[in-house]
Amino acid sequence: MEIKVWEMAMNSYTVFASMLLIGYVISTPLSTIDETEECWTMPLYPPERPRVFLTLSPLAKSTAGGNIQQRQIEINWHGNRAVAQPGDWIGLYEHDPVNNPTLPLRQITVDGRNNGYHKTDVQFGFPTIDPQLLIEDTCLGYWIGYIRNGVTISINCLKIRPSWMWQNREILGPVSIRQLFLPGTHNSGSYRPYNGHSSDTVFMRYLICQDEDIFHQLAYGIRYLDVRVGYYPEREDKFWLNHNYARVNPLRFLIEDLKTFLEATQEVVILDFHRFPVGFSQNTQRNRETHAQLVQLLLDKFGDFMVPSSYGSMASLNDLWAINRTLIVVYADDWTRSSHPFLWPSIPQEWGDKRNVDDLHKYLSGIDKKRYDSDYFWAAMAELTPSTMDVLFRPNDGLRKLADNVARNVTAWYRDLWWKTTSMTAVDFFHSTDIIDVAIDASLKRVHCSNLAATTLTTTPTTQHTMAEERTGQDRRRFYLGPRNLDITGSTLELTSSLSVTSLSPRMTARRRRTKNTTAVLTQNLPVTTIHSV
Repeated sequence: MEIKVWEMAMNSYTVFASMLLIGYVISTPLSTIDETEECWTMPLYPPERPRVFLTLSPLAKSTAGGNIQQRQIEINWHGNRAVAQPGDWIGLYEHDPVNNPTLPLRQITVDGRNNGYHKTDVQFGFPTIDPQLLIEDTCLGYWIGYIRNGVTISINCLKIRPSWMWQNREILGPVSIRQLFLPGTHNSGSYRPYNGHSSDTVFMRYLICQDEDIFHQLAYGIRYLDVRVGYYPEREDKFWLNHNYARVNPLRFLIEDLKTFLEATQEVVILDFHRFPVGFSQNTQRNRETHAQLVQLLLDKFGDFMVPSSYGSMASLNDLWAINRTLIVVYADDWTRSSHPFLWPSIPQEWGDKRNVDDLHKYLSGIDKKRYDSDYFWAAMAELTPSTMDVLFRPNDGLRKLADNVARNVTAWYRDLWWKTTSMTAVDFFHSTDIIDVAIDASLKRVHCSNLAATTLTTTPTTQHTMAEERTGQDRRRFYLGPRNLDITGSTLELTSSLSVTSLSPRMTARRRRTKNTTAVLTQNLPVTTIHSV
């Protein structure tokens, strides 16, 4: 009888203790789970104040007087969840308005609009960036400020972002490359500035996709280059950057620009040889010989920078910095790639071949869901594509007009909807979007939110997994572990704004692969100023 009483007592105690333990395990992490969920479901940018940014119109034309009108500065604002107040206005400045919001070049009234866009008549030009020194984010002469009651509450500027990975190395260093959001350009080698009437042929309107060369694309912050190469054995420059079957620029230009950038920075760049539309014969032996020439050229020029494909897409930035190799060369020919350990597998390019904004949105939305669990890189091609009928019956439009039609939507989609999951996004005329800032800030926020998830899982993994599944269903990994379960347990730094950088001294010593003389960043008649945060 005593034994039974003792057993009953012990059973009661065990049940009671188990209930206490379960109650403790379940209740302790709730706040952390809520905080993690909130991090992934909140907007990319803080909702307390509006965000402002500057873009450049992709449209260009020659005026009746023979002048060229291009790269007009566009004022953009996004209220997040902040409500515009009476009297709010936005100014375009030639000085930093953080402490002095007077004397704007152009001024527009918000008029209660939480989101808006305005194209000014101010043209940006083509600032020249000295390749000898690419250190930190630097404003290039034009700022935007959101003014309320005489106080600047939000600012931004037109800027270069030449070392955004290295600047944020304490946060991004432990993160795999696949888990970053990389901004890219579509048909990166099909670049040419607008040159007046020579650029106004139907052929040129539907040929050119960018107006910055490769070096300046990278200096502004682009890290994914999408190129197509043609082979022309009869020409002095045998390899060319093509737009389909049309030659645009010698491959030599890309090699020179990219090598200059890689020598001056520690940034990781992905160079994607996506297609070989001309000169790579179907004859197997001749095709292999042509590919062998191209690969040998790449090895001669970039061999010291190329990352072995054995590292894989889950290698971290720190892994690549440790071996002092920062160029990932992706190559679309399987046979050639199989015999070269420094060539990476093809990156799936999700190209919708869409003519209008609604169809492109539907396509990209479906791709984002399909690719959510992908272990390898993938690129969303976020541009509109003309049809043959467009070329025939809309000869005065072209790729610039299509880019203008979709640019503001692309910014909003990746800022508000797909910042959590996208691997890479490639656009036409990248200055017309805010994709570089969005991609950088999304990468930083992914790490921040995943740090919260890592802390939560370390506390009570089994119970929290169960609770997360119950509370979030099919989206549980997105807010709970973050995209692809980011490995960021080694990073404990707080999320930093894309506009939070240290002061830029007049002269600096750059961290380089090779010793070079260091000089200042130079621009054409534009002041260089450190970026401040507000």
